Order: sequence, then C-alpha cells, then structure tokens
Amino acid sequence: MLDEQGFRAVDMSDDALLERGATPSRPFVAVDYDQPGRKVREVKKLKIQLGLGCNYSCAYCLQAQQVGNAAASSSRDASEFLENIDGWIAEAEGMEKVELWGGEPLLYWKKIEILVPALKRKFPNARFSIITNGSLFTREIIDQLKAWDFSMAMSHDGPGQGVRGDDPFEDPHKFAMIQYAQRTFHPRFSFNAVLTPRSHDVNAIIDWFRDYFPGCNVGFEGVVHSYASDPSSIFSMEQLGAFSEALSRQLVDGSALRSPQMHDKLRRAVRSMVNEQSSDVLFQKCGMDMPEYLAVDLKGNVTTCQNVGAIGSHKIGHVSDFDNIALNTSRHWSKRPECQSCPVLQLCQGACMYQGGDNWTHSCNAEFFYNLAFFRAALFILTGRWMVGFSGDIVRPTLKKDCNVEVC
Repeated sequence: MLDEQGFRAVDMSDDALLERGATPSRPFVAVDYDQPGRKVREVKKLKIQLGLGCNYSCAYCLQAQQVGNAAASSSRDASEFLENIDGWIAEAEGMEKVELWGGEPLLYWKKIEILVPALKRKFPNARFSIITNGSLFTREIIDQLKAWDFSMAMSHDGPGQGVRGDDPFEDPHKFAMIQYAQRTFHPRFSFNAVLTPRSHDVNAIIDWFRDYFPGCNVGFEGVVHSYASDPSSIFSMEQLGAFSEALSRQLVDGSALRSPQMHDKLRRAVRSMVNEQSSDVLFQKCGMDMPEYLAVDLKGNVTTCQNVGAIGSHKIGHVSDFDNIALNTSRHWSKRPECQSCPVLQLCQGACMYQGGDNWTHSCNAEFFYNLAFFRAALFILTGRWMVGFSGDIVRPTLKKDCNVEVC
C-alpha cells in the first residue's frame, strides 16, 4: 500500500488491526428485480420469523410498516414447521446459526418452547441467538434460554431510548430482570443501540450503559435507516457531517473501541485496505442475498428478510416449492450506480437491498457518513494523516458534486 504521494509503501505495525488474512474469494450474486436470486437447501443461517407483533412502538422501526403483512401463526404451526423441516433442509450438520426473530420474540414464548428443543437436536453444530427489547424477561425465560446455550442481545438506545418508547431501565422489576439476564449471559450478552438523530454520540451511549453495568458489552446495530420517511430516522446533512467527524476521532483515540462491534468494524476497514480486497466478493450487508441464508416464518413462507411479512410483495416463495424460491424484491449494490463509485462500499456493503426512492436516499446518506468515519480512521492508522475529503466525482443520490480536497 502506497502513501498519499504514491512514492513508498506505508510501514505496517504489529497492531492486531493490521493483521493480514485470507480475503474472501467467492464472487457475489448480482440479484435484481429481473434477475432473481435463488436459495439452496444447504442452509447455513436460518432466520425464523415468529411474528411481527411487538409490545413497543419504536418510531423508526422498519418492521412497523410490515405488521399487517405478517401471516398469523399458532403453536400448531410451530409443530408442523418441525415436522416438515427435513423436507427442505439438506444438511443439518452444516447449519451454522439459527436466529429467532420478532417483532418482540418473547411474545411468542410458547412457540419458542416447542421449536428450540427440536432445533437444538437437529442442528447440533449451530449457534442460537435471540434479540429482545428486554421488557418481558422472567427468571424462568432467562434460565431456559441459558440452558439452551443461546447468546442474547437487548435492543436499547441508551440516552436515546425515548424514540423507542418506555424505558425498561426505569421499571424496578424489569430492571432487576435485565440485571439478571446480563449477569447470567455475560459475556454472551450485549446491549444493542441504533444511532439516530436523537442519539449518535457513540461514547455517550457506551458511558450511559456502563454507568449501570460496568464492563458490559455495548453493540451497535448501525445507523438508522428510513423506511417510512419518519422524522426520527432522518439526519440533516449538517448532523451527518458532525457525527462522522466525531466518530472518526473516537475511533482513532480508541474510546469508541470499547464497543466490540466498533472494534471489529474498524479492523475490517483496515484489513480491506491492507489486503486490497476486491468488491467482486462483496455481498450485501445483511447477507440475505446469499443463497444459503434463509428467512422463513412458521407457515413455511420464505421472505426477503426477517423484517418483512409474507403477505404481499416480500414473499419470495415457500419451502414446499423450494426450487422456485426467487429473491426478486431486491437490488444488489452492483446494480446501483451510486454504489459502484462509492469509496466506502467495502464497509457499507450496499445498505438495505430492498429500499428505494426517498427512503433509500436518506438511508444511503446516513450509511455514507457513518462508514466514512471508519474509512478515515483506517487511513489515519495506516498513514498518520487525516483525510479531509475526496478528489473526483462522487455520485450519490444527494451528493452530486466535484470534491477537490487534500489529505492533511
């Protein structure tokens, strides 16, 4: 890798962030509306959508727009799901991860009790996980999930929780259960925050959680996307610029790296540069364009991802007709001109593959500035210089201008 003048190789230190490693070699699948992606029976990640019902009403929730499109299911459906699963899963030993999703998944506890013991037996090598808002914890639920060897994440925005709704930290009983869950599952427990216009100071969010739970894992689900042009999910361009600048400094001084997710993302940014990773191997951020990743509800409906319902356009097939599943709801980043020329593509990975229109524009802007912070921090680690902009055309939905700026 050359310095900014192109004269000499940049000296690499022994920092773990700079470790070289094997780069992915498998080419992406360029799915598009008229070029559907397929699914394979050798499923490696199974996302089971239990239902989109939730006891919270988060203002920016991407699932909220889909609640009416969810197919209602019963405990009997959970049993039939298990009875039929051998007909569409080819290699049980190859399953790497099983995720249980809501809405709020703990609303569907009776279904979980039916599903999990059988799934654990069927997929002995798989890791199991669940994400919850934490408001429905009981000791019995926590103990049972622990006995099943789950990992757990609790969605909570820390000082920005107000856009989600009530704060379970303020309810003494709920907070006691959260304490019990964090203590029981640590270190396989994290608080996962979304970065929103209301709350996007990474250090402030980490500090907020650690005031309650010293040394706890604080994760980030990323920057908020706009799915209904809700004001709570739309940053101003001024906010995005300041947010990106602040986060890049927090990454470089190490304060943001107290979050394992932030550390891993910065490591990926550095390694993509050191290893000169080709975009030819870059799948979407969510991975749901991969043939071996499958989102399915308890009636066997296959959907674009776990965050949408099976009634309407996001139903892409059924497990009973597996060979005709067709991911025709989404557009791979390689089909979007603004992605092809984007300098932070390696980190953004095309954002949400099914978004379009104004919602895509807002989400693309947010992803660009969020990932720009990691891009800048990685360059500083490698060169000791701060990047203040780009030279040349950057073509994106709302940023269409020539940028002639220097690196200093």
